[in-house]
Amino acid sequence: MCLTIPKKVVKINGNSVVVETHGGDRQTLKTLIELAIGDFVLSQQNIVIEKIDKHYAKEIFKIIKQ
Repeated sequence: MCLTIPKKVVKINGNSVVVETHGGDRQTLKTLIELAIGDFVLSQQNIVIEKIDKHYAKEIFKIIKQ
């Protein structure tokens, strides 16, 4: 089983999005999911696999900090 950490969408360019990790790193991902800037996503192998609720993402960040 793989673990993926939520990433925040900061830029959209067609079927590609730039996301930012909790640590501030950025990467470009491919997506077929309709997204907006500020959305949180889960990804695997540079592909967005799921959009997640903002509150759920923040709970995950809180757990990681502990």
